[in-house]
Amino acid sequence: MPFVIDQETVTSMLNSQVVATAIDLGIDLVKMWPLQTAQELENDARYAEDLQVRFSCMMAQTLLKRSEQIEQSVAEAAYEGMDVIPGCDRDVMHALMNANQAYDVLSTYRGVNGADLFLEAARTLGIDVEDRIERGIRGVMASVARTMRDTSGFEIDDDVVEEVGLCKSVTVDRDVLARRYLASVTVGDALLNLMCYDVEDQQEQAIRALPVLLYINGLREQLAVPHTFVTAEQLGYLIDLRDSARRFGDCKPVFANSFCPQTFVATVRYLAMFAGQEWAEHASYLRWDPKKAEQEAKDEDERRSKEALAKKFNLTKDDSSDSADSDSGTADGADSEPRE
Repeated sequence: MPFVIDQETVTSMLNSQVVATAIDLGIDLVKMWPLQTAQELENDARYAEDLQVRFSCMMAQTLLKRSEQIEQSVAEAAYEGMDVIPGCDRDVMHALMNANQAYDVLSTYRGVNGADLFLEAARTLGIDVEDRIERGIRGVMASVARTMRDTSGFEIDDDVVEEVGLCKSVTVDRDVLARRYLASVTVGDALLNLMCYDVEDQQEQAIRALPVLLYINGLREQLAVPHTFVTAEQLGYLIDLRDSARRFGDCKPVFANSFCPQTFVATVRYLAMFAGQEWAEHASYLRWDPKKAEQEAKDEDERRSKEALAKKFNLTKDDSSDSADSDSGTADGADSEPRE
């Protein structure tokens, strides 16, 4: 199945404000790599765990078609291996377990056998992928090396990728990072177009988008681009935007070309903002200093104690003054009573 990128469309997004803002935040994060201290490594591990918990919450909410979010404490318990929580709906626990299993499957992606892992994750999430969609997915992933080369501007040998995967070193060059990020979105756009083909219900489309989000994060890791994240609500809005782009744009049929300039632009403009937010969040994890946090918490406790003491003192002082005035008024009033 054809997967031909419109290079002019991709390049046009390099200079968009939303991408430029996100890349600035991405550069702030990747400048910290490689991590230097044990604390940074510990913080990064905590971020990775929290990211999976957030993903499992989002995925379970999407799978169950819930408007309300899954409680993070429940998701944390499922991440730790619990399959039953008293008082928790079994459907929620089952969805969380499937979400974590799919996440673990695609976390093993190293640039090879991507289609097999993608389809395994989809099956884990209860998603049926028909034969011609599967052929399209395999076609897109078979050309990932070419896509990265054409879109990103760096050399990747197709034969080498088949054996060892594609793995790029960290870059602090804004242009290179932006091109790598956009390259990953071109693949994501094609996969979303295929997975959502001929599906009218937007909630079903959101479910079918889940393995795409997981795969793209795996691809970004190979390109030394940090992971991104969206909530269930943000994913729903993205699906709506993409549907609108297809309805009102001059889009080719999916089986004529799985890359669509209109949906690609809508996806980049919407998701780049959340990519930047996630990269800023990741950086804040790495910068976290437990000693500084402990001192700040102590300072805050002392500040609150002083405020409470001052408030109590003022109230006591005011009460005493009011009492004295009241006593004085009573005495004066008694002396001024007319006498018979």
